[in-house]
Amino acid sequence: MRTYGVCMVLLAALTVMPLYAQRVSASSDQTDALMSGYEAYRNEDWTSAMFFFRKTVSVSDAATDETWYMLVMSEVFAGEYRNALDDCESFLRQFPFSQYVPYIQYQRGRTQHYLQQNENAILTLSDFCHQYPDHSLYASALYWIAESFYAEYNYDAARALYERIVTDFPRDAKVGAAQYRIDAIDQKGREEKLLYLLKVTGEENLAAREEYERQLRVYAAEDKFGLQQRLADAQKRIADLEDELANHTADTPALDGADGIHDVVSSDQADGQLPLADPDVELLKRKARQLQYMLDDHIKTGDAK
Repeated sequence: MRTYGVCMVLLAALTVMPLYAQRVSASSDQTDALMSGYEAYRNEDWTSAMFFFRKTVSVSDAATDETWYMLVMSEVFAGEYRNALDDCESFLRQFPFSQYVPYIQYQRGRTQHYLQQNENAILTLSDFCHQYPDHSLYASALYWIAESFYAEYNYDAARALYERIVTDFPRDAKVGAAQYRIDAIDQKGREEKLLYLLKVTGEENLAAREEYERQLRVYAAEDKFGLQQRLADAQKRIADLEDELANHTADTPALDGADGIHDVVSSDQADGQLPLADPDVELLKRKARQLQYMLDDHIKTGDAK
């Protein structure tokens, strides 16, 4: 009977030992994976770190808040922002009272900004600043809020936060980056003002040019009218002189010989008048032709323009 009892104990021990050995082996594998993850993280081998930490948290017994936090940080450094954001959400659901919650909240806001979810990033990081006003990452959270505003072209809001970082946290690591953004915003402002001035100046120059061209057209029209008027006056004068000459010739009696001519000349001299000569009429006609030529040339030039 005693022998039977001993056999039963030995049989039970043999049954339990494989299960215990499996647990010891699994625990050893988890420990090795965790240690390998820490080693890769220390060497900044983010791909390997993600692999080992992911392997560790896949087992419920090893999925501690610290391991999850290390996984999130590895993903952030590797630029795997989508996975990092998903794991931040998982962390906050599983470990709402963990000491790493503020850090995870901060990384959640950063990854939202990197994923161009700027409105969500502003809300997340604003909550962080409200809940943890004395946290060491407070100035950095302000910086990423400012970056989210900057990415949305809200330069006034962004500049105010950058200035706050420079003024209130002069020794923070983000001061240099904040000052750079302030200078960039100021430069953008100067460029916008310059472009505005160039636009206004260009419009003014265009208006001045149009006014100049209008004045040229007015002057050209006035010159054309002046030439026409002068030509009309010359033509009228020619016609008057021709009529006067014709009338004078008709009133003079026909005389033969030199004595007749002498008598006519003497008579004209006695009256104080000289007979109108044909060369005067020809001179006026030449002037009229010149005026007509100038007028025609003016019209051709105006048509060419």
